[in-house]
Amino acid sequence: MKRRLQISGRGKLSIAPDIVILAFSASAHDWEYEKTVNALNTKVEELRSIIEKEGIERKSLKTKDFGIHKETTWNRKTEKSEFNGFKASHSLELELPLEKGIINSLLAQIAKKLDNLDFSISFGVKEAAEHQQQLILQAIARAKENAALIAEATGVELREILEIDYSYRELTIRSQRHDYEVYESNMLMEASSPAPDFEPDDIDVTETVTITWRIG
Repeated sequence: MKRRLQISGRGKLSIAPDIVILAFSASAHDWEYEKTVNALNTKVEELRSIIEKEGIERKSLKTKDFGIHKETTWNRKTEKSEFNGFKASHSLELELPLEKGIINSLLAQIAKKLDNLDFSISFGVKEAAEHQQQLILQAIARAKENAALIAEATGVELREILEIDYSYRELTIRSQRHDYEVYESNMLMEASSPAPDFEPDDIDVTETVTITWRIG
């Protein structure tokens, strides 16, 4: 059996975001299927129109999830589930450059013209490929440094690499989502009202590479 030394290295970067992601959740409820879908579509179309009026292409608003299902309530007297209409939901995302003027103007119009449209804000990095390469190189370098340190401390010799374990996936750099209770605070009910003065923090991202050496 070959003598082996397996070491994992981790690369880590803190990256300044350059985009904002607005996530919207629209919903509608009615007793008839067609009316439910139409009500939801109307709300989404209003959102697309607002976006377009702000100089943003309407096709930039992307559907992430869509669903419709029957609602039921439990009747304690009959001990049966009773039909309570249909509920439809539509989750959408809009990715924009990190420009406060554009973002605040858009949010002000949405809050002013659309009632009860939930949304959240997160931040991200548009092009992640270059950062991912840096992370991989860092992880490999760290694994090699640690392996050399351990080998020297234990009096063994590092020989050829037997295996490299790295699970590649396309890196997406996103921060956590921040919910804004705009409609409760009435912060943005008028376009001229003060808007959130956000200053997003850098986003920490990591990659791990595991290398196995034969040792003598």
